[in-house]
Amino acid sequence: MKIVWERSIYAGNGRVPCVICGGWVTPIQRKGQQVLLAVVYNDRGQIYGEICRSCLSLGAKGIKEYLRERIARLRRQLQDLEELEREEVQLPTLEQELSAYLD
Repeated sequence: MKIVWERSIYAGNGRVPCVICGGWVTPIQRKGQQVLLAVVYNDRGQIYGEICRSCLSLGAKGIKEYLRERIARLRRQLQDLEELEREEVQLPTLEQELSAYLD
């Protein structure tokens, strides 16, 4: 993984998601209208996304550790969702829904 400061390719000064933590990346305004983002490339030179300043400040080891922790959380979440997906979906009847509104 390689991280490089580059001019934003997005219109305006909007936020984009951080590829590391999932939070928001706020572009940095430089002289004039120039807006910079820290862009993450994989080893093949493909853009993976942008990284926020909080994640960037973790340093190389911190970023790797954060990614390991996030991957573990996402795997647990995926297991929970797969368990739910295997179960039958039981929706409330129209009578139950109306009763909930009227009670």
